[in-house]
Amino acid sequence: MADDVGLQRDVTVTGERSPRTLHLKLLRKQWQIISLQVIATMALVGMYLEVVSNYVVGSIDHTMLFDTIEILIGDQLPIGDWLTGEGRSGLARFFVPLILGIVVGGGMALLAFQTPKVQQRVKLGFIVTLIVVLVGQLLLSWLTGMLFSFDLRLPNSNELSTLEWPLLMILSLMILFLYLLPVIMGVRGIWGLSRRSIAWAIGFTLLFLGIHAILAFPLINGQLGSYGDSVNVIGAQFSEPTIGIFGLMLVTKQQFALIMIAVLIMVFQESSYGVIRYLEYAYRLPESCKRDPEYVRQMDNVLNTHLKHTFGFLGLTGIATMVALGFHTVLLGFVEDSTGSQWAGQISESIELSLTYGLVISAAMFLSIMALLRFFVPWERIWGLVYARKNADALPAEKQVVDI
Repeated sequence: MADDVGLQRDVTVTGERSPRTLHLKLLRKQWQIISLQVIATMALVGMYLEVVSNYVVGSIDHTMLFDTIEILIGDQLPIGDWLTGEGRSGLARFFVPLILGIVVGGGMALLAFQTPKVQQRVKLGFIVTLIVVLVGQLLLSWLTGMLFSFDLRLPNSNELSTLEWPLLMILSLMILFLYLLPVIMGVRGIWGLSRRSIAWAIGFTLLFLGIHAILAFPLINGQLGSYGDSVNVIGAQFSEPTIGIFGLMLVTKQQFALIMIAVLIMVFQESSYGVIRYLEYAYRLPESCKRDPEYVRQMDNVLNTHLKHTFGFLGLTGIATMVALGFHTVLLGFVEDSTGSQWAGQISESIELSLTYGLVISAAMFLSIMALLRFFVPWERIWGLVYARKNADALPAEKQVVDI
């Protein structure tokens, strides 16, 4: 969106405070917009850390790849261990790279709002700097060597060895940025207002999960040898649920991690896309509507409602998912408490309910029951009564203000 929507200037009278309008220059500084962007950033970081802590650290993280490269070349990589997190344990390996990814993504977002001339200069400066770092020392030593010896020749081995440090540095940064792509593209999409970058961030996250699933597949994992032992394999049979609500255990730790990743992806997607959608709507309004107080008030209501629904509906989505995965636990617990027979206990110990297809059947049963419940419970009428009651409570206060 940053390429399509330019910054708008609000015409103000000198010495007078301008009224609120829906011009992008003012709307982008509104607290609801900034709150949505902060929420999206926090969801992005939480999603990335959740994926890293469960499926990447100690399994396929970047420090293991750096160790393998150092063994192959028989030397240390030029990139510092403090930057890569090498030598640390657990999630601490990603703290400094995560900050680096946020800074790089923020810089790309800032660059997206500059003029095309400034963007061209920055890109040209980056390319020239990369060329100088890569071959600058080689060209300097080679050309000066030929100049002082008056001998036209090819670079010797000592001069070619100057390429080793920049090539290894570029390789190390490429590997590090490859692991940080979801964060870099996500931050760029949130603050740079780019739908494509947001989609890339979600796509790279799902790609990480897909790569882990492929490596954890028994046939492929068995061919990896010693490397396959470090991959966190999710078994076909789940353990006893340890996480739930109201004292009822519904899901395991692994299942809860997947639910958290899914909910954080939805929060990140809805918040970041919501900002772009609202700004595009305001940008396309006629000039008279942008200055109309009624339109400003409607935009405030829409943004406030979006903030409330972000936590309300997505929180209910996470709870509903937990109930769907542990629906057989809910049913068996209800039967056991009501009948007191041993039937529920015997069924609950069945291995079919612990396998992955048992969870799918339980979730399908939950969705089927909820779909049937829609024909008996008029949800639209209930929500209509709730909103009508809410508006009725607000009317007396507005009437008092009018009377005064």
